[in-house]
Amino acid sequence: MGYWSELRAWLLKDPAKLIRYLVLFVCCIIVIVQLYECFSKLDNPPISTHSYYNLNDTIEMPAVTICRDPPYKEEELTAISGNSCKHPQYNSCWSSYPYGEVPITEFFMNSTYNQSETFYNRQFGLNSSPSNVEITSSIQFFEGRCHTIRPKVPLKRATKDSGYSIMLRHHVPKSEVESENYVTRPGWHLYIHDPRENFTEVNMKASGRVEYVFVDIDEEIEIKLQSQYFSNVEKKYQSCSKQEGYSALKCGEDCILQAVASYANCSGPWMHNVSIESCSSYKAVMTLIGEYERVYASDDEPECDCLQPCESRLFSTYIQNRKEFTKNMGEPTTQIYIYYTTKLISMMEERPNYDTTQFIADVGGSLGFLLGLSVLGLIGILEHLTLFLCGGVIKKIQSKHEKRLKINEDLDKNSEKSDETVDIATIYKEKLDVL
Repeated sequence: MGYWSELRAWLLKDPAKLIRYLVLFVCCIIVIVQLYECFSKLDNPPISTHSYYNLNDTIEMPAVTICRDPPYKEEELTAISGNSCKHPQYNSCWSSYPYGEVPITEFFMNSTYNQSETFYNRQFGLNSSPSNVEITSSIQFFEGRCHTIRPKVPLKRATKDSGYSIMLRHHVPKSEVESENYVTRPGWHLYIHDPRENFTEVNMKASGRVEYVFVDIDEEIEIKLQSQYFSNVEKKYQSCSKQEGYSALKCGEDCILQAVASYANCSGPWMHNVSIESCSSYKAVMTLIGEYERVYASDDEPECDCLQPCESRLFSTYIQNRKEFTKNMGEPTTQIYIYYTTKLISMMEERPNYDTTQFIADVGGSLGFLLGLSVLGLIGILEHLTLFLCGGVIKKIQSKHEKRLKINEDLDKNSEKSDETVDIATIYKEKLDVL
């Protein structure tokens, strides 16, 4: 009871102190929260995006992947498989297949179209020169053999003549394009993408990074390019790869194909970099194709630890002109022009929006909030407001407390006098006893 009585007496003596300490306590809590946010920003700074245009002296062309439709030679498929076969996805291609005699790799290679069967008289390249480009080929299950053209030199001019000039030859005559013999329309599938990225037909990995254009047979088309450059900052909880030559599409494709091959316990010729033996039975092939078709059609994101590149390029296409190809080449021909009309590049960069200087400024501002005149002024205002509103009540309580203290003091004095009287009487009695 003594402690609480003293505390109550202290508060009643100067109630403004209670307001002062309450305000200081609240301000300290606010400052601690602000300091915590400052340190959090220093550890994981916020990111701001800056967009601007850059006019380069040279400009890089994209990679162009060309896939034929229909992708396979039906005669070869039927001859090798021993049964009617339009595409390897059908069961009829594998029910009578000579597994012990013809490797599956040979089946895919012989039934697809090589470079000489695709490009007409080496009419491709930058500035109409084949030496300025590099062509690589890859087997895809649905698309067949696709050919990717990559630039070897940057462009110094942004004109139609300096861009890609590609002439393609097809095996389907124009008169048969509308025929019901084909599941999809015969022609050419163009995929325009970053030269560092490898083309993959797996939709979930190619979506958003590859520009697509369909070109008809006996058609001349002009495609204008626009380039966008993206630079991302590696974040605390979201990493990206700065490795030179890193391909997110290739990483994702390898991961998906490895999972499909592991499920079927065998692989196919279109599964690159998969260290599992090829399928050697009808049941194994159908299991592999069935699982691959399921993954191909699925929109679910696979569980692959593939980082996104910190720097990437996206290419947008605009069809400038489409018309019938009128030159008589003796076979179905398609002419494609892909070029820039400007060296202006759209740049988008992420930058950390918090540094040491801002951290020091925020810390100083937080401490200034606690120690500044505004807080002291607030304390004074609250003190005066408290006295104004509660002054009468406080005075009554103080007067009662003072009366109580005075009564206690009087009682203490009376007790002291009585003690002195007792002491005098005791001394007088002792003297009488001595006499």
